[in-house]
Amino acid sequence: MSKFSFYLKELLEQQGEPITKIAQNAKVDRTSIHKALNDKRILPYTSLRRLTQYLQLTLPQIRELNRYYEMLLQGEDIFYIQEEIRVLLSCLSQMTFSAHPLSVSTDAAVSVPSSLLYGHSQVDATIRTILYSETAREDAAIYLSLPPGMTAPDELQHLWDSGRCFTAYQLAAFLPNHAGKSTALANLRLLQMVIPMALSSRGQYHAYYYFANHKDTASLDPLPYFILTPNYLIRSDEKGSVAHIITDPELIALYHNHFSQLMRECQPLTSYANDVGSVLEAYMDNTSDTGYYTMMTQPCFGRYYTRELIECCYRPGIPERDTLVELSDRRFARLRSLNKNYNTVFTEAGLRQFAADGVAADLPPELVLPGTVPIRLALLRQLRQDIAAGVVVGCIADTSRLDIPGYLTLTADPQFGLHLYAIQGFPKGSYACNLHIQEASIGQSFCSFIKSLPDSELVYPKEHTLSILDRLIDQLQASLAEREEEHHD
Repeated sequence: MSKFSFYLKELLEQQGEPITKIAQNAKVDRTSIHKALNDKRILPYTSLRRLTQYLQLTLPQIRELNRYYEMLLQGEDIFYIQEEIRVLLSCLSQMTFSAHPLSVSTDAAVSVPSSLLYGHSQVDATIRTILYSETAREDAAIYLSLPPGMTAPDELQHLWDSGRCFTAYQLAAFLPNHAGKSTALANLRLLQMVIPMALSSRGQYHAYYYFANHKDTASLDPLPYFILTPNYLIRSDEKGSVAHIITDPELIALYHNHFSQLMRECQPLTSYANDVGSVLEAYMDNTSDTGYYTMMTQPCFGRYYTRELIECCYRPGIPERDTLVELSDRRFARLRSLNKNYNTVFTEAGLRQFAADGVAADLPPELVLPGTVPIRLALLRQLRQDIAAGVVVGCIADTSRLDIPGYLTLTADPQFGLHLYAIQGFPKGSYACNLHIQEASIGQSFCSFIKSLPDSELVYPKEHTLSILDRLIDQLQASLAEREEEHHD
């Protein structure tokens, strides 16, 4: 029995009426209810809504029932993966990157206990003090080998946000695809640590990944994990509840050489691009010619940018203008060639903002001119036509259910992984950190998530999306007609 049918049966029994009477009063087919309770048929959504109204369910009950219903529609594994991606997007949307004064003094010498440290509070406090002291050094480097599933210390992100300049390297363990049903879920959870670190560091956080079966991570060494700073080696157990602080320079050098060898054996998980040219190259290198999957506040109009339009958009006199035009044309030519699997997820606010001022959120304003009213009108018309025809899957996110970080363009590819580009609105500056998660299974999970959106409650129905586009097109047409009339007068 599925979780949905079990919970629905419980709610119906609480009503204290025969199913026949409930079906009659709720105007739901009795056979559909019986088959849903036996997992022989999925109850239509309209029938589910009528049942929730008739049963006078509380909001928590409705949420629980809808949750189990989504699990039934998508499959429980896919549901949890999608939920994990939603949590990640929500966390990224809420990041502030605001600098705070350091709460630990770094002037005094670090007091290192002579014996082992026991308990999370003592271990965490000592690690925090050491990190605050060591990152005060010019160009310090931190090396992290942590247990699977354990995140890097929050202090690192806090230190970067506070203006500290240091580099961190981390080894991250991914589960291989054959490790079981929870593989994708566990791997996605790593991103909740990796991406915020990468964005806060502005490219100074470097993760390397390897595959490991977490069931086989038992070690004869009771302290198999470590954090390495210029002057300290912090060895810890798998739970982070026991630690040993070592200051022996020879042992620190030994661990540093060992870590360097491990990095050479692992694959880079993160890489960065920090200028428009390298970003355009990265788009080409990390997008296949069989599909395109993107999320940002505005729709991606790339497939509608002709060479002539690109020439009009770049400001005259900017450095390497001809090179940027050429790179842009190559990039958009690939998007123009796609007649299927073109997926763009955006927000209503972002769409309206583009219609109002023509400013592209993912292009630096110092390089690109705002689109004129005729250009905006043409782009919106083409987008509307392709969405209606099914050539483009354009979805407006219901931001009460699905957060899209306002400072990022996110693209996914089943071959090349996940790619995040810092755009206008990123507090550290546009293109200050453009992050590439070069792991195919991560890209596959995000592509599957984006492909599932049109049939979910996380986005507006297609008809609603088209009606919003129609209103914006009508407004721009009216504005253009008014300007032409004033010109004639």
